[in-house]
This record gives sequence, C-alpha cells and structure tokens, in this order.
Amino acid sequence: MTRLLFLLALCSLSAVAVAADAPAARDCRNGSFPTEQGDFALARVIGNARLYLLADSDGCPAKGEPACRQRSYVVAGDTLITGHAAGGYRCGFYPNAGGGSAGWVQAQRLQPLPVAAAPTLRDWTGHWSNGDDTLVLGEQDGQLVVTGEAFWPSAKPTPQRPYGPNLGQIDAIARPMGTTVHFKDSDDASCELHAQWLGDYLIVSDNSECGGLNVRFNGVYRRQAHTR
Repeated sequence: MTRLLFLLALCSLSAVAVAADAPAARDCRNGSFPTEQGDFALARVIGNARLYLLADSDGCPAKGEPACRQRSYVVAGDTLITGHAAGGYRCGFYPNAGGGSAGWVQAQRLQPLPVAAAPTLRDWTGHWSNGDDTLVLGEQDGQLVVTGEAFWPSAKPTPQRPYGPNLGQIDAIARPMGTTVHFKDSDDASCELHAQWLGDYLIVSDNSECGGLNVRFNGVYRRQAHTR
C-alpha cells in the first residue's frame, strides 16, 4: 500500500512538472501581435488544405480544429509573419489590404523563409505605413532617422467615430543593431519606439509615451512600393 501511494505521488509530481514545462499560449491576435509576440520571422504556407487561424482563448489553440477555428484562413503560397511557438502551433499574422489577421496555426504547415541578418541602411529607408500611421526612415551619418505620425481613432473622424483625432509624433535618430532599431524622440526622451525589419515589413511597438490618449505606433508596417 505504501509503495502504491508513493507511485501515485510520483506520477502527480511528474504531471505538475510536465505542465510547468509546457509552453503557455500567449495572446495571438491583431491588436496585440507586435507587443505580445516575439521571435518574429517569415514563413510560407505549405500543403493543399486551407490553414485556418485558430483563436487564443478558452483552451485554444490546444483544442485544435474545429473548436478553435476562426473565419480567416490562408492557403499554400501565402506568407505569414510568425511569432512565438506553443506546442505544435505558432502564432501567425497574415498582412492584407484591411490590415491583417492573426491566429495560431499548425507549425508543420509553415516553411521558414530567409531574412537578411544584417540589412543595410538602404534596406530600412523609405515610407512605411500601417493604416493612417506612417514612419519615414532615412539615412544620416551612418544612422537611421525616423519621422512618424500616429492617430487615434483614425486620421479622419467619421460620423460613426466623430471624436479626435488624437495625434502622436516621433522624430529620432539611432543606429540599428542587426534587424532591430530602438529610437528615443529627440525632443521628448520619454517617447521610445522599437522596430524589427523583416524585408518589406516592420514590426513596431512603442512605450505608450509618444502621443495623446490611446495613441500607439504599434503595428505591422508595410513599405510603400513606390518609395523603395
């Protein structure tokens, strides 16, 4: 009997240890993608079937399909920006004309894409946009210069959202380190902005000190093709 109780206790401890070691699924959704995710990379979708973006709540993505299935999906050949892994899943963001869609996807359906580890200053420069929010990057004395504007709720109020807009701005200069750069505003050092370069995308987050109420630069920015 004593031996049986010992074995049961040992099994319980092992289960606790496994649960503690299991990776926790973080938020994987549009608004929080740049701030809640990390290890950003690019990947191409492979396989014939639709790859649905799975939800990040109520036990998802561990429940799998169809319990966690969202409306958005991607197909073979689509490019995703990927974030953290959780079990057999990886957080993915699919940029589209409406901004983008995020959700957990099966990691085995992703083929990693190469990204330059040390982009040149010219690779960074240009006009980048995320909806109404913009960043203009240029070169100066071997460093990057950024000028940016962000708005909340949007640059142009509508009858449905007549308030604002609240404005955020940044003007700064910094030297990139590999694929990342960290800016501090030249006039207001409390405003900080971090960006990671992924080819034609910038993953941007700030410290909530760069503008008026609710204004954030957070988002996935795309290079405007005509300025490259």
